[in-house]
Amino acid sequence: MNILPFIKMHGCGNAYVFVDAMAWSVTQASTFDYAGVARQVSDRHRSIGSDGFVLMLASDRSDADARMRMFNADGSEGILCGNALRCMALWLHQSGRCETRCRIAMHDRIIDAEVLRSEPHRKRAIVRVVIGTPVIVSPAATGLQRYLRHVTLPDVWLHGQPLQLITVMMGNSHAILLVQDLETVPVDTLGPQVERHPEFPQRTNVEFVQITNANRALVRVWERGSGETQACGSGACATAVMGWATGLFEPNAPVQIWMPGGDLSVHLLTNNVVALEGPAEEACRGEVQILLPELDSAREFC
Repeated sequence: MNILPFIKMHGCGNAYVFVDAMAWSVTQASTFDYAGVARQVSDRHRSIGSDGFVLMLASDRSDADARMRMFNADGSEGILCGNALRCMALWLHQSGRCETRCRIAMHDRIIDAEVLRSEPHRKRAIVRVVIGTPVIVSPAATGLQRYLRHVTLPDVWLHGQPLQLITVMMGNSHAILLVQDLETVPVDTLGPQVERHPEFPQRTNVEFVQITNANRALVRVWERGSGETQACGSGACATAVMGWATGLFEPNAPVQIWMPGGDLSVHLLTNNVVALEGPAEEACRGEVQILLPELDSAREFC
């Protein structure tokens, strides 16, 4: 499997290298070097360049049409990825594997996806994915406050004050910092400090959020394992949950999240289920040569 066909797709600039593994055997899937391939193909100087690597697999359960595994640029596996899920739904629909609705298994959940508008000639679509309910982290609280945890990092400072964060678990971890001016925030400095802080043993995504009006926010994201990206679907959802819970956003109304790569819309459904809506687009297709370990080691001596 030295030559690997791929499809590069993105949601609001959050780009991943996707591989069609729907027909792979159990042996192929079990022996594939996911982490190594993710690190290689994500390299923007020596390979394709992406925020990570996604394997599109046949479903191993009766209640899903397909299964997705996502690996960050550093090779670590992601638990949830709203942008990659929308891209996979686009591909499943436009390749004829599903109608406008499909169900995708990822980690511990089933994601319901719907292609709201499809443009096959442009290989793009507007897709809604039902992410699910956030994880309760403050059981003594009521309402949406149950999904928030307030954290102070005494050893990480901004403007002379320790960082005050609000964390939300959307299946994966998000640490949200409210700021007055997004353009002046040192994301490249604070992002890695918060991502790898001892407060977050499994590391965390970091959202820098500027509220602009009742139901709109500007957001930059430092993603766990990938660094700053153009957008983050689960980060948009976490930001919306935080805003609804704290009264920064109007309750039960959609929230528009602007990210450097484009706009995403987050909706609160019944029973506190969160849905994410936005574009998905194919960028290119091709083949990539996967480096064998012995060849990769030999290259170090060149």
